Amino acid sequence: MKHRLITILALTCCGIGLTMWLFSPAAFAQESAGGDKYSYVGSKSCKKCHMKLYKSWAETKSAKAFETLKPGQAAEAKTKYGLDPAKDYTKDESCLKCHVTGFGHASGYTIPDPADKKAVKRAKTLEGSGCESCHGPGSAYSVVFKEIQKSKRKYKVDELYAVGLRKMDASACTNCHNDKSPTYDESKKFDYEKSKGEATHAHAPLKLREE
Repeated sequence: MKHRLITILALTCCGIGLTMWLFSPAAFAQESAGGDKYSYVGSKSCKKCHMKLYKSWAETKSAKAFETLKPGQAAEAKTKYGLDPAKDYTKDESCLKCHVTGFGHASGYTIPDPADKKAVKRAKTLEGSGCESCHGPGSAYSVVFKEIQKSKRKYKVDELYAVGLRKMDASACTNCHNDKSPTYDESKKFDYEKSKGEATHAHAPLKLREE
């Protein structure tokens, strides 16, 4: 009887711990970006090889997501969903996980000390929902892709998947576009197929990629 009680208590504690982990910023980062195995490098690192895609992304709501957290920004939408248009949400962790890149991840966005110029500069590179929010932290696959571009050799995408590139599916978006969002609208449910064509960036075939 005593043994059974100890087992039940242990399982209960594990369950509580797991629940706390699953809803933490770190868990969010690991779920969406593969944990701490790879590091975030910022969208400008993608710009060098994907200029057209980068420029079109820079005009999207995703790229400007951090700006909407600032006081006075997106006032109409905030008022509509019961948020305070005058409030500064740029340090609100529940907002940051979807309005910046890699929040909760060791190399992702962290709230900078205004007096630390290096930290402020680093944070700036990860503001908004950047390339790596969807494609995963690029420290390894960006290096491989640059080598591919330089050598002009053919490659298969599996080579990049092996070093951290995320396979794209709806879960890359639904981590944020779900009913936990304060601006979720039941009448306008998230449409992945539509959004990946209209709300992300321009799409162009990669000349060296083999099927």
